[in-house]
Order: sequence, then C-alpha cells, then structure tokens
Amino acid sequence: MAFILRGPSLVQVWLFDISADRNMKKALWALLCAVTFLSEAWADKVNGVDAPASDHPTLQDAQDALASGNYAKAFNGYHNAAVQDKNALAQFSVGLFYQNGWGREIDPITACRWFEKSAQGGIPVAQHLAGVCFDEGIHHVKDPAAAAYWFRKAAQAGHHYSYCHLANLLMTGRGFPKDPVKALELCHPVAQQGSPPAQLWMGKFYLRGDPAIRNKQEAYRWFAAAAQKQTPEAFYYLGLIMQSDSSANQAPSEIRQMFEQAAALKYVPGYFQAGKHFYDAEPDPGTGQLSAEHLAKAYLWLSAAIQQSQNPEEISVAKSMVQQILAVMPETWLAELDQKIAQHLQ
Repeated sequence: MAFILRGPSLVQVWLFDISADRNMKKALWALLCAVTFLSEAWADKVNGVDAPASDHPTLQDAQDALASGNYAKAFNGYHNAAVQDKNALAQFSVGLFYQNGWGREIDPITACRWFEKSAQGGIPVAQHLAGVCFDEGIHHVKDPAAAAYWFRKAAQAGHHYSYCHLANLLMTGRGFPKDPVKALELCHPVAQQGSPPAQLWMGKFYLRGDPAIRNKQEAYRWFAAAAQKQTPEAFYYLGLIMQSDSSANQAPSEIRQMFEQAAALKYVPGYFQAGKHFYDAEPDPGTGQLSAEHLAKAYLWLSAAIQQSQNPEEISVAKSMVQQILAVMPETWLAELDQKIAQHLQ
C-alpha cells in the first residue's frame, strides 16, 4: 500500500475536536436530564404521597448536591431515603448512581437490585430497567417471563418504549412462541411517534428479525429516521446496509461518512469500520496514492478501535493496518494524533 502526504499540518482532521466538544455537552446534558427528572419526580411523589421536595430537606439537599456534582452528598441523601423510608424514587436514584458510576465504580448488579426494588414501588422507568436486568441476566439468571412482566408494567404505566423490548422477546421467541407480526405491532406505534430507540428496534427487526418480515428497505427507512436525531448506532447500521447493497451502487465516500459519524458519536463498533474504510479509501486521482487526510483518519479510528473494541479478530486486523500506516506516516504527526484519540476517548 502506498501513501502520499498532502499538506504540512493536521488541521484537516477536525472531527475529533468537534466530537470531543459534543460528547462533553452530551455528558453534561445527561446529568442535567437526570437532575431535572429526579427534581420533578420528587416534587410529585416523596415518601409515597404528593408533596413538594422542599418539605424534605434531606432530599432537597440531595437534589442540589447532584446538580452541583457533589456525588457523595447526593448519594447519602438518596440512599438514606431508599433504605430508611423505602422510597421508590430514592431507590431508583441510587440505582442510577451505580449504573452511571457517579462518584463510585460502575456496578450493574447493584444497580439492577435497586431498580428492581424501585420497580416494585411503581416507578415506570425502574420497571423498564428491571425488565432489562432480567432479560440480560444481570442480577439474576436470565428470566424472559420476569422481563416481559416488567416491560409490560412499564409500558402500561406510560413508558411506551418498553413495548419494543417486549416485542423483541416475541421476535426472538425467548420465553414465548415466536410472533414477528405481533412484535411489529407492539413497537411500530412508538417508533412512529419519533422515539429513536424504538426506531432502532424497528430497523433491526426488519434487517435481522424473523425471515418472514425481513425487508432491507424498511430497515433503512427506520435507521435513517433515527439517524436524523443523531443516534450513533443508526449511522452504523446505515453504513452496513449501504455496504452490503451492491445493487444500489453506493459511493465509498458515503459509506465512509456513515461509519465515521457513528465513530464520532462514540459508537465503538463504528471505530473499526471507519478506520478500515479510510485505510481502503480510493487513491488521490492525481497521485494514485492515499491522501494525507485519509491516512490520518485511518490511524485515528483504527487506534480507537484497538483501545475500545471487544472483538479480538477486529483488534488484530486493526493493529496490522496501523503498523503499515506507521511505516509511512511522519513521526511528527503522532503526538497530535494520539492526543486527539485520548481526548475523544476520555
């Protein structure tokens, strides 16, 4: 493989700077959403009765502490209410701390135990998460029947996205007879209302579900709808469909763009695909060799794949490609590129 380096600097490789800023904003937005949700929930239901959170200084203090990033104080406030008062919202809040690693190690098993307690107290989001815990066998052995019970409870209580998880049980026949038509009927209304996770499920059902309902065009339509809302996984699946559909004669640059967008949004499987497609990019028409921009991006995304992928074969191939890139890439590029990788993965 031959390369030509065009341009003296790496200013062309702007994507990591943008994605780093975007991901920081996403992290802050997730925290803000959690604080807002908990604040509104506490205002409506504290200790099982309608009462404002301000009537309970410990819980109000916990909310304020979470909003300011004081995880230790916030956790103590929620944990006290969860244990002493057996408050369902407090139990859900404690589960979030363990799920997201706020001020402590991420602990899915402990998180699931708290979500199950909260689910029993009637919190719809906790009921959904308890369903996921049973479905994936996180804190108990896998139990499709228990998962279905909680998904149904959550959906009936207004967490409509849970219908798509219930649909997946019917689509795969786990714990129930397969019923792909019923599965689509359950998930479709939620996706139609604009839920990106539900749109992802619909895309997956049509792409890889029961052979009786597979439809690549429908799959593409649903993934495209989710991608419009900047859903990382949707871009990845669009890339896969475009890559596999030889009849559509998709331009390599368009396929690269899909995988790169998934990678920029930190969807780990997108790293290898983006890096591989830049590594295999069409040569520069004037030189017959790879451009500097494609070379740098191949190194960036393949390096990210090596650090983040859980697929041994993928990591091995990525390492081989990176070695070939290093054989021709100027050493003066490495410090800046490695810094961009570290910032992106932080």
